[in-house]
Parts: sequence; C-alpha cells; structure tokens
Amino acid sequence: MNVRKPQQSQMQISIRYVEKQNGRKVMFDGRKILHSLTQLTHDSDLIRRANALVLAQIASFTRIDTVTIRQLLISTLDLLGHHELAQRYVEERQTPEVQGQQLSFF
Repeated sequence: MNVRKPQQSQMQISIRYVEKQNGRKVMFDGRKILHSLTQLTHDSDLIRRANALVLAQIASFTRIDTVTIRQLLISTLDLLGHHELAQRYVEERQTPEVQGQQLSFF
C-alpha cells in the first residue's frame, strides 16, 4: 500500500520499510536503487541524476511497495530520455531466470 505525505521543503526519506509483492516488509535500502542503476549503465551522471530523482519521489511517501519503486525508476529513466534503459530494466525483470528469485531491487 502506498500513502503519500504532505510536501516537504527538504528531501528526507522517512520510509523505513518496503512492502514486497508477497506482503513481507523489508528495511528500505536506497543503495539498492543505486545498484539497479549501475547494473543498467556506467554513465555516472545519469546514475546520480536518476537516483536523486527516484529518491526525491520516494520521499513523498510514508509507505511504499516494490512495484511502485520499480515504476518510479522506469518512469524516471523515460523522463530523462533513456527509454532503452527503462525497457531493458523491465525486460531483465521478466526473464524466467529472475522470476521466483529475489530481485536485486528490493
């Protein structure tokens, strides 16, 4: 379940837990977003920009699930004009080898 909170003047991540698709809650770890981005590209500027934008969007939530985080990452890459990376991210998470395994991204 996702719940947005009122706008804040400073970016502060107050999310402590992320709800996985199986309903289990795990500790939020922003480094996993960074890890997912570094698996897609070696462009350090793009990694920093996308990471900052995704974290800024996550900061507007009090609760969030993994599906929403993935959607935020995909939409951010699309917004930055990197449609091929967004598509690759989607495709990598749909391969039979990945299904049923814990993904690197939450």
